[in-house]
Amino acid sequence: MIYVTGDTHGDFGRFSKKKLRIKGMELTADDYVIVCGDLGLCWAKDKTFDYNCKNFQQKSYTTLWVQGNHENFDMIAEFPIEEWHGGKVRHIVRDKVILLERGQVFDINGKTFFTFGGASSHDVQGGILNRNDYDFEYERCKAIDSGLPFRIVHESWWPQELPNEEEMEEGRRNLEKVNYKVDYVITHCCSSRMQAILDKGPGRIYEDNILTKYLQEIEEKLEYKHWYFGHYHNDKSIDDKHTLLYYAILEIETESLDDVPVLGRPKYSHSDTVEFNWGEDCTKTGQIHVIDAYGTFEQSSEPSYDVLVKEDNCLYKHICESDIIRKIM
Repeated sequence: MIYVTGDTHGDFGRFSKKKLRIKGMELTADDYVIVCGDLGLCWAKDKTFDYNCKNFQQKSYTTLWVQGNHENFDMIAEFPIEEWHGGKVRHIVRDKVILLERGQVFDINGKTFFTFGGASSHDVQGGILNRNDYDFEYERCKAIDSGLPFRIVHESWWPQELPNEEEMEEGRRNLEKVNYKVDYVITHCCSSRMQAILDKGPGRIYEDNILTKYLQEIEEKLEYKHWYFGHYHNDKSIDDKHTLLYYAILEIETESLDDVPVLGRPKYSHSDTVEFNWGEDCTKTGQIHVIDAYGTFEQSSEPSYDVLVKEDNCLYKHICESDIIRKIM
């Protein structure tokens, strides 16, 4: 099976066996998890990188990803480009963590994917500083005093976050080979049109750029089943063909955000009467009294609830949303 999720930013806790088991996911060597950018594995060659690589190496499944904007592109470029499932990739952890390059079409488990990573950083209000500039220290101190987020060229920000013309043209050529028809699209940011829908309000946060305009061009020509993307730090079904992902993990083709627990978005309300699993062969019925939208200290993968079962005179605490069978009307 193939699953898809949003930005991880170097925090891979959602992939622990315990958290996957809570979601009912028992992944095997035949399974893939695709991260829609900002994986955060390639950031610095340090002990954390070595530890995370060893951790991924031990996993049964394969992690695939596209570039985000918060990636060390210089470090990524040190890994050679290879051919894999019909497109260009870089093996970060051999056969366990594979970067899907921009503008590629892959055939994975009989499904076709168009991939295009990258995005424009919007957390640079304090400036993009260059350590080689003569006034670097002055500008850095000014940025710190302002309290605004800033980045440093080739240390925390890379110009390669946005594509060049060669990468965009390669995407066009590869789509022409398949007559502009694929099953799924995996990107980090989205088209200008989708971004405008996300960015409704009195002031725009996300500006159109060369990549959002390119994805708009692609979308107007492309025939596809579904488009998954990250970057905007939310879990949201935009419409029946576009899903923004952050924490949620979905099985491609069979699941939508309506089917899975989403952290921060409890499905049930206070005073709802629900039937829930308690133990292996037991179910209970009670009324919700407490909602923990972001889980509890025991688990932070999905909302949980405290449910009062009157016949037991007991408040059953921290019932995971995935353990609730149904709401009783």
